[in-house]
Amino acid sequence: MPGAVLGMNSQSPHPSDKQFSHSSGKSLVVKIILLLPLALLVTGLSIADEANSDRTRIEFFEKLYDIKIEGIKPIEQYDDPDSFYSAIARQVGIPRKAFEAVNKKLNWRQDDDFFLSAMIKGGPVGDYWGVLVTKFPTALKKAKTNEEKLKLLQKMEMKMVLIGYDGIVSFPEENKKNKKEGK
Repeated sequence: MPGAVLGMNSQSPHPSDKQFSHSSGKSLVVKIILLLPLALLVTGLSIADEANSDRTRIEFFEKLYDIKIEGIKPIEQYDDPDSFYSAIARQVGIPRKAFEAVNKKLNWRQDDDFFLSAMIKGGPVGDYWGVLVTKFPTALKKAKTNEEKLKLLQKMEMKMVLIGYDGIVSFPEENKKNKKEGK
């Protein structure tokens, strides 16, 4: 029908009704034309995000960290899923971030007296990496007797570090303490 506007009744509006004037109809069509590509883009992005939100796929972490991850097999080919996540974490620099965090917070560093070790826990559920950082006396590598090793192990320290997918670092003990104190 001549003069009909999308979404309105099919009767022609009264010529004196400015709400349904010809220029208003053009304006609506222009708005639809401009907004349609935006709506399609947003819809397309959300569909693409769903495809890339599978945390059991390497592509998820490549997109998250904007890095090409190489040499890692699909998760199904590992006996233990932790091996899959640990391999990814090493490539995206998670142990280094954990070491930097304990250095900043606790003044732990690798030097002639101590070395640091990281055990990484990742998975398909949380939005973070759990890293158990252990500080060992360097002399442990050269200890010969069990008695000597046990004495050196008394100097060993451990700290759990959480590194969010967003890069935010936290320490679980502090999180519990802050919740108890109401912070």
